[in-house]
Amino acid sequence: MTKTRIVEALGENGLVLPALLNAAILANERAKYVLALFQVAAGNAENPSAGAPNLRAEREACGITDGRLDRVVARSEALGPGVYHIPEAAHLIAILSASLETMFAPLALTAGGFFDETAVDVRMERKKRLLDAIPPIDGDIVSGETIAALTSGRPAAGDGIHLLVMDLHKEISRLQALIAEEEIAGARAYGITTADRPLIEAFMAGVQRTAPMKFDHPGLVTTAARSGDTLLIQNDIGATEAHVIVLRVSGLTAALTYTDVHAQRLRFFQNAVATTGIVWEDLHSRQVSGLGKEDLFYVTVGRIAAADDAGLRAFLERLGSRIVFLIDWNRARKRLGLLVPNALAVDLLNWAAEHNLGHRGFLQLGGERLIYDALEQAVRTPLRYGEKLHEMLGAEAACDYLRFVLETAAKGLRDGRSEMLIRDQIRAELFNHFHSAEQRLLAEGGRHAAIIVRLANGLRGALQQGGASGSNRRAESAQLAKQLESEADEVVKSIRATAQRIAGTEIFRRIVEIADDAADHLEDAAFLAAVSPDGGVVYQVPAPLAGLADLVLEGAQSLRRAMAAAPEVHRGGSREPMCNFLEAADRLVTVEHQTDARERDVTVALIASPIDSRQLHLFGEIARHLEEAADAMLRAGLMLRDHIMGNVMFE
Repeated sequence: MTKTRIVEALGENGLVLPALLNAAILANERAKYVLALFQVAAGNAENPSAGAPNLRAEREACGITDGRLDRVVARSEALGPGVYHIPEAAHLIAILSASLETMFAPLALTAGGFFDETAVDVRMERKKRLLDAIPPIDGDIVSGETIAALTSGRPAAGDGIHLLVMDLHKEISRLQALIAEEEIAGARAYGITTADRPLIEAFMAGVQRTAPMKFDHPGLVTTAARSGDTLLIQNDIGATEAHVIVLRVSGLTAALTYTDVHAQRLRFFQNAVATTGIVWEDLHSRQVSGLGKEDLFYVTVGRIAAADDAGLRAFLERLGSRIVFLIDWNRARKRLGLLVPNALAVDLLNWAAEHNLGHRGFLQLGGERLIYDALEQAVRTPLRYGEKLHEMLGAEAACDYLRFVLETAAKGLRDGRSEMLIRDQIRAELFNHFHSAEQRLLAEGGRHAAIIVRLANGLRGALQQGGASGSNRRAESAQLAKQLESEADEVVKSIRATAQRIAGTEIFRRIVEIADDAADHLEDAAFLAAVSPDGGVVYQVPAPLAGLADLVLEGAQSLRRAMAAAPEVHRGGSREPMCNFLEAADRLVTVEHQTDARERDVTVALIASPIDSRQLHLFGEIARHLEEAADAMLRAGLMLRDHIMGNVMFE
């Protein structure tokens, strides 16, 4: 509506409406400041802290000049369970009441014009009822129940002052849009000056650059107004009443007030604009008896002093471009949190915002259900809803895939591609990730082989130790072998879990289970090597037995080389990886044959030596475990060779 039509609709009172609206915006900030101060003061009374925030920045930002209020938090005390002495409590209630009156003023002025008169009367009665319900505050003593009633933002908990403030603010924003004198780059503005235009345009350039990524979600309505020497810019973000951005620009200085009910989203937003140089005031919220955690909301103020006009405009554009990524942020975090741990979900949202993709496309296509639908076609066994994707693919692969999903969903919907095509692309990419599972399982098999190498190397070193000190070395080696064998078992469990889910990977489970027999035998041998058959009497290990340990170590190294080369072997690939793989597999065969012969040498040496029966048995058992370890490594290596030559090279 034009200014002329507004005057016609409202009469001469229409001329004062912009001033009332400006005052109402400021009153909304004062009301939120009072509610936050009550919460923080009660929290500090419960858990006194020298570093408790005083909310000075919030007080100054909303135009309250009474510096005494900065001492309220520090001086508040808990008098008993759910009872607090909060200095200036009566004064704060008076500020809250006056703020509500100021917020009502523009609505009352337009009753019968832009707003239904009966609806305004109902709200007036609601305000009176809620204010009258506040118990008398004698000696600045307030109950936790009263604070909860004031600050609760949950409709399910019953009506309250906080809910009224949010409702009034929503109506004020709507009225601002209705009386706008003009539109500047998509923002509805009134009372602005020539100098304000480039600032509004810069902010809106950022908003419009990323606004398409909200898709069909409401939000991002921006209003701008001049109030004295300050330009006010407000964005409603989305549909949540307690989620608002108010920006005050005076000269080259900007003060940003950001309100949110989610602390994690607040930190996300602070991180998103961190490169601008904005400095945030700290605000800590504490749990208070009688106040539910979900009732808390956070109000934080960030300030920036630009060096010049260009710097100020750059800040405004960056700020405007980040707002769309706040819409449904917490919902997206929860949905991604069903697939990966929360920390990774937040990292994904940071990545999506920084790449100007966001998460709304992912949510619009079904969120986690989009992934589970694809998984149902990519895995062999039924899925449990909520089963973590990173447990199937690994954390790195899961994040890589989810970045693809976020990008494909966002760009696909933005570019008008069909949902069927987008879903097919997401499904195909998931198949690619599962196809590469062979490489990941081979890498895990390589890790398992590296553990076998460490077991074999430790055992060889222990057997080479003679003298009194050798007993300690063998005991340490046995303890380490036990730990390594447990690590090998964990690798086997991981491969089993993956192979159970992914078709065509069962062979890797069998290979690593056979190789794990070698780890078990080596751990048993290390245990026996640490046993002193004569209560500490020093004994000398026969040379053939030490040589047998050398051969087993060589076999373990050959198995590790085969595992390392296998992922690089494929039809049409480089010749070198294939040669390395075949040479390692062939060396395994040779080593196994040599261990058979060396075990016989050990038997001959033991029979010919003057050792007693206990040492004879001990050394014989160590030799047997070494030979069986070599045999297990050979069988695992041959199974891997058959798979590579039959299923990879000639599939």
